[in-house]
Amino acid sequence: MNKSLSLAFNQIKKNKARASLTIFGITIGIMVVILVLSAGNGVKGLVMGELDSFGNDWIDIEVKVPSTGKASLSNAQSQVRGVTITTLTTDDADAIKKLSNIKNVYAGVTTQAVVSYGDAKKQPTFFAVTPSYIEIDVGSEIEQGRFFTDEENSGANQVIVLGSGLQDTLFGNDDPIGKNVKAGDTSFRIVGVLKARGATGFFNYDEIAYIPVKTAQKKMMGINHVLFMIAQMRDANKGDATAEEIRSLIRDRHDITDPEKDDFSVTTQQESVDLINTVFFGIQALLVVLAAISLIVGGVGIMNVMYVSVVERTFEIGLRKSIGASEHDIRSQFLVEAIVLTAIGGVTGIALGIFLSFLIAFGARSFGFDWKFVISFPSVILGTGFSVVIGLVFGYFPAKHAASLDPITALRQE
Repeated sequence: MNKSLSLAFNQIKKNKARASLTIFGITIGIMVVILVLSAGNGVKGLVMGELDSFGNDWIDIEVKVPSTGKASLSNAQSQVRGVTITTLTTDDADAIKKLSNIKNVYAGVTTQAVVSYGDAKKQPTFFAVTPSYIEIDVGSEIEQGRFFTDEENSGANQVIVLGSGLQDTLFGNDDPIGKNVKAGDTSFRIVGVLKARGATGFFNYDEIAYIPVKTAQKKMMGINHVLFMIAQMRDANKGDATAEEIRSLIRDRHDITDPEKDDFSVTTQQESVDLINTVFFGIQALLVVLAAISLIVGGVGIMNVMYVSVVERTFEIGLRKSIGASEHDIRSQFLVEAIVLTAIGGVTGIALGIFLSFLIAFGARSFGFDWKFVISFPSVILGTGFSVVIGLVFGYFPAKHAASLDPITALRQE
């Protein structure tokens, strides 16, 4: 084995350019495996962390196109194309709140409009909700003033609460409480400002404007329905049973007898977690398969390189066999050479993958994302295993061909 290793390294030194290109193909493939799994874990941790920030006692109710799955592509496409479900209302939220395990609930819609104060302008997302939002959403806290009240919501009062970033844009260091801003053609009186919360992905909580849902419905959007509700449970351990109660209640209220015709979806936190796990597993599996394909292509390159090496060293093979080297010795020599090439590529790919994963995590954290640098042990094992298997599989056939050469015929190739 030591002799085979020595011969392998000597041969790599003689053909540095060819060996480098071969190693490069394996390096890229292994690096992608490490990078994909690490980045996947980072993004997953980011999403899970944000999900946890809402607490574990909530149930999400949203509109859904009938006869589609709540997380299906057809449901999403239908709504993007303009299919509007108008059956979910704040009356449904009031009914849900009366269930025994429901502590509180808020309902809402979203829209956009240009907000201006003097010469300062911004187009934020308007989060139009019922006042109980501030009691349920654990991440939202009042910095100045207050949140709007039930009376202001019922009366469709033109009051607004600003996210901290939106407040900075419009007012800078000035006190905004009591001042009026324009949203489209409607004037709103500022009653509060929320504490800075930061961003999740491309969604910045600090750039949101909060208004009463009735105000948005009557004075901005001309609708009577809502798009979503969040129900807060008293006992989070009863999530599945409570979700089923909500489904039964809304079906009765919407005169739905066939669950396939539901115009709403009900999702517990655990279902959200399971969905996220499924999505990330599918994405990672797909990317790992693509990386494996690139490794196979690299393996074919190794096999071709080894066949070329056999042809170039036919005389050497004949000479070694003529002085007593067995077929096993020759086969081991070329097989070890192939494994050494893939091992170097594997180690380099693992190191490069870890380094790039660290840079991605560092860059994400510098932009304010709670991105964790995670290198899973299975990903390293997977990368190492890939490199060894590629070396064995694609190095075997050239090695077998070299071992089967007739020494007399080989010596005549000089």
